[in-house]
Amino acid sequence: MAAGSFNFSITSQRLKGYELSSINIELLRENKRMIDKSIREIERERQGLQAQEKKLIVEIKKNAKQGQMGAVRVMAKDLIRTRHQIEKFYKLKSQLQGVALRIQTLKSTQAMGEAMKGVTKAMGQMNRQMNLPSLQKIMQEFERQNEKMEMVTEVMGDAIDDALEGDAEEEKQKSL
Repeated sequence: MAAGSFNFSITSQRLKGYELSSINIELLRENKRMIDKSIREIERERQGLQAQEKKLIVEIKKNAKQGQMGAVRVMAKDLIRTRHQIEKFYKLKSQLQGVALRIQTLKSTQAMGEAMKGVTKAMGQMNRQMNLPSLQKIMQEFERQNEKMEMVTEVMGDAIDDALEGDAEEEKQKSL
């Protein structure tokens, strides 16, 4: 399946209003795999060129010792072309890694969007279920009950303090 035809089918489906998140995720995975495969192939080619570069350097030195300057010039030009090709492979690998990073960022952004969509739905449902007047009545009742509890706690605390003070005074009188 050609990448261009797949993109066309996605575009036509978008126009029809279909949900495409699973298709998009699979498309991103497929492209990430292709990019990773390409990076490995480029790396193999670059390593092969570097081995060829080392062989050329050895050959140039060997021919230079033998005085074959014409062959040395030709091999030197080939060495320069090889080094340029190695540099191009480094650049290409870097560009592909940048694209792979963008794909990963896209996947993360899409996942975050899906999560936000779910959270928004949940928040909407919770907001629809809330009854503000009822909630206000509950909070007012809670406040009244809390104040009663504080008053009871204070009265009980005072009563205990008075009882303990009375016991302390009796012990002082007994000891005298």
